[in-house]
Amino acid sequence: MSQADFLFELGTEELPPKSLQTLAHALRDSIIKQLGQANLSHGEVTSYASPRRLAVTISQLQQQQEDRQDMRRGPSLSAPEQAAQGFARSCGVELADLDVIETDKGQYYQFKNQVTGAATSSLLPAIIEQALADLPIAKRMRWGASRAEFVRPVHWFILMLGMQLVDCSIFGLNNGNQSRGHRFHSAGNITIDSPASYAEQLRAAHVIVDFDERKAIIREQVAAEAAKIGANAVVDEGLLNEVSALVEWPVCLCGKFDEAFLAVPAQALISSMAEHQKYFHLVDDNGNILPYFITVSNLISKDAQQVIAGNERVIRPRLADAAFFFETDKKSSLESRNPALEKVVFQADLGTLADKTRRIASLAGTIANQIGADAGKATRAGILAKADLNTEMVLEFGDLQGLMGHVYALNDGEDAITAAAIEQHYWPKFAGDKLPASPEASALALADRLDTLVGLFGIKQPPTGSKDPYALRRATVGLLRIMIEQQLDLDLVALIDEAYSLHATLKQEQAITREQLHSFIIERLRAYYDDQQIKTEVYLAVNANKPASPLDFDRRVKAVNHFLTLDSASDLAASNKRVGNILSKNGNGSANVDSALLEEAAEINLAKALQSVATSNANSIANGDYQATLSALANLAQPLEDFFANTMVMADDEAIKNNRLALLTSIQTELGRVADIALLAQ
Repeated sequence: MSQADFLFELGTEELPPKSLQTLAHALRDSIIKQLGQANLSHGEVTSYASPRRLAVTISQLQQQQEDRQDMRRGPSLSAPEQAAQGFARSCGVELADLDVIETDKGQYYQFKNQVTGAATSSLLPAIIEQALADLPIAKRMRWGASRAEFVRPVHWFILMLGMQLVDCSIFGLNNGNQSRGHRFHSAGNITIDSPASYAEQLRAAHVIVDFDERKAIIREQVAAEAAKIGANAVVDEGLLNEVSALVEWPVCLCGKFDEAFLAVPAQALISSMAEHQKYFHLVDDNGNILPYFITVSNLISKDAQQVIAGNERVIRPRLADAAFFFETDKKSSLESRNPALEKVVFQADLGTLADKTRRIASLAGTIANQIGADAGKATRAGILAKADLNTEMVLEFGDLQGLMGHVYALNDGEDAITAAAIEQHYWPKFAGDKLPASPEASALALADRLDTLVGLFGIKQPPTGSKDPYALRRATVGLLRIMIEQQLDLDLVALIDEAYSLHATLKQEQAITREQLHSFIIERLRAYYDDQQIKTEVYLAVNANKPASPLDFDRRVKAVNHFLTLDSASDLAASNKRVGNILSKNGNGSANVDSALLEEAAEINLAKALQSVATSNANSIANGDYQATLSALANLAQPLEDFFANTMVMADDEAIKNNRLALLTSIQTELGRVADIALLAQ
């Protein structure tokens, strides 16, 4: 079967930089998926993306589908003739043209049809149209008099198979082999000779069409510019991706700003440079910010100093604004800003930010007492936690919330731990982010998240499907990480009740809300352990026991995960499952075993082994040493196996039967102290 290289390029006005990679990958994935559905083989697939284009090249794409035989089984020969006639009509043939096949259920009609494979070129227009329709575009736009819709106006496209253009139109445009180079370093259209030459022809027109290549060039140039002045560049991946999506021919240049601006908190300078100007900042070997920045230009200037000077002029008023906001904010204490929170609605049914502040301050004090932290400092941090939302600096740079609260609290003379807790109660902000550094900050971080979770579940606004406007899933993972990774042994159910009691407007269905919320939080642990390569069965086995403390839950999970490495684990899990099946059919009954009724050696040995394990586990359970508890259970594996091999549980003597059921009930209780290990049985 012949093969040819494929190229699709869609030329547009400047695409949204933060969406560029997503759009490029979605286009590639949809095309690949549809080619697979059409049974078309191919070689390497390459996705390209620049500010003005999305493109995909595919090597050695099969030029025609394989011929195939379409077979459909019809009704039985014993079926009414009307059914057979109907089947023949649906196949477009006469009844006499159908084959008859023998099956293990008798004779059946069958239709065979030889289908000639379609030319790939005839399939591509529909594939491309579907791929464009599948792109994750939140809001499409129209342009000119056309009714076509896309994320940005489309000006050209190329759809090429081998050296030939595919006959089709997209967005009212006709297919052609004309692309466009750099806006300033290339004149006129570029004729693309073949899919294989696409990237290099654009490079000659000053367009590096490979996103990852541009990204690597920018990273390398930024490091080189920083090295020239003996500094270190801080390359944020999000900013690097965004800048890579803004340029087609990157040229990095280093500029300078007035050292007087270094009096402004570093993060404010960084936010101003990154958010507004897309600049990378520089630091010394100790991590202190330096009065330099690196900008990424989209052209090669004949006078680079003029470009640098222009950027320096632009950044000065931005930094001056930050300095002005900082000095203005310091004239008022942080606490004096709290009354203004009375006018800021947190959520219509849950009150204002002032209400939330009072709730989390109280809850933070309660949690602090339980974990041995300073309740006074935790409560004070809670009182000031949201005050910086009314500062000029945070109103201008939203990502500085918490951090500016920390800075202003220190400026007001607040305790260092209290001030730090204001910033750190937002930690972790994302997956893998750092956790609060002090117990007081952890208490406040837990209080803030619990207040939000309880409130929104209380007014029946939990996350649904992909919708999570208040980021409750992220808040929950953060809450669990703080409890588990900082070894905070807290009763989650009790904390939910405490948080609930602080919501004056939530008076109905508290028990239902608590149960739903607790289940929601614990369910997040499933993904938490998936990330650690811990099997789902381990999570389910522990969850069957409903531990109230996430830390206790984690200790049990780690113990069960270790238990699975023991040689006796699978046999013991299977035996426990068998115990459960017997008891479910015959009732658990009493757990009191009468030693006088133990007759056979196997049941006597099992009872002795059980007594020994129970005595040992009484201490290990009390100390939370679940690994030792489960390891001790291994001593029951062989006696239990011997018991089932040599003892008839359902004896004719009613007393003996009930005693053996009591023994199994005791076994089940002991085996289930840490987790339901029967769920580990394959």
